[in-house]
Amino acid sequence: MNYVEWLRVRNCLRLVAIILGIGVLLAVVLRISLTRYMSPESWIQHFNEPGTVVTHVTLPDGTKRTIWDNAHAQTHVVIDDHGYRGKHIVVTEPASRAHNEHDNVAVGSIHVAESQNGSLSTTVIDTNGSVPMLYYMAFADVVALIVAMCLAAPFAREIDGHLEIALTKPVSRARYALGVIGADVVGIVAASFMTIVALYLCQLLFESARVDFSGVNARAIVMGIAAPLAWYALLIAATTWFHRSYVAVLVASLPVAIVIGALTLLEPSNIVATIVHQVAWILSRFNPWTYVQLHYDRTAAEAGAATFGWRLLLEILFFIVYGALAVFKWQRVEA
Repeated sequence: MNYVEWLRVRNCLRLVAIILGIGVLLAVVLRISLTRYMSPESWIQHFNEPGTVVTHVTLPDGTKRTIWDNAHAQTHVVIDDHGYRGKHIVVTEPASRAHNEHDNVAVGSIHVAESQNGSLSTTVIDTNGSVPMLYYMAFADVVALIVAMCLAAPFAREIDGHLEIALTKPVSRARYALGVIGADVVGIVAASFMTIVALYLCQLLFESARVDFSGVNARAIVMGIAAPLAWYALLIAATTWFHRSYVAVLVASLPVAIVIGALTLLEPSNIVATIVHQVAWILSRFNPWTYVQLHYDRTAAEAGAATFGWRLLLEILFFIVYGALAVFKWQRVEA
């Protein structure tokens, strides 16, 4: 009975696979183009100035160590090559030549830590640190959001153009509806998984990536699945209740959600701004994406961890309530 919906899911996933495949192909072309720049030593080649003494040493554990030492420039670079586990680079130089800001930076699997001790600055670079799963899930959520919007009008499509009475026996309308929702859920989750695989393949072209699943990353996986499904449930409820204009509902859903979210940031400087802010804030509470938090620093991450339980519960409740509203309306419509 759900054959048509499975066909929609299949066609949608086929399109996602084509787009992701093109992305991986472009990454291959980029990798070939940047081959000569991929050596970690190329980042620090400017330290190898005239007068630099280069020494190669093999440590007892087999690690190949390269030492650059320039007494005149007061620069000392130690490069430990751990093979598959990447390189550990320590650069010691005068603080006047280093960056003005000293902090920890992580870009993908590249981790950079800078510190200053008196007149000297030390920069530690690890080229194969673990990549937070949070990055993968951010991209996967975008794809899942788009797929959810593509699939989120199955009942409205069934109603559109049908006769006044639809015969579904011996399958009840509720059972049919749950089967349709189940097919779409599989499609959304599969699209997220395909995105993660494609991103991982792209990263493997440039480095031997290791993924971090701990802490906030584990929470990101769970929330990255729950939030798109709750968003899908919201859309399927809206398109079922407003089935005569379901295309407009789907097209306007994301812009409306963005506008409402922006209005919640409006400063209540006067009575009009206060009213707009309060109305937008109330409406935003019904949007599942409101409860997906981005962690820019440790303080935000700790705050997100403290509220993760109830935020996840709300996403689950959204999925159940909005889905139930869609099924309820579907049962009442005789088309």
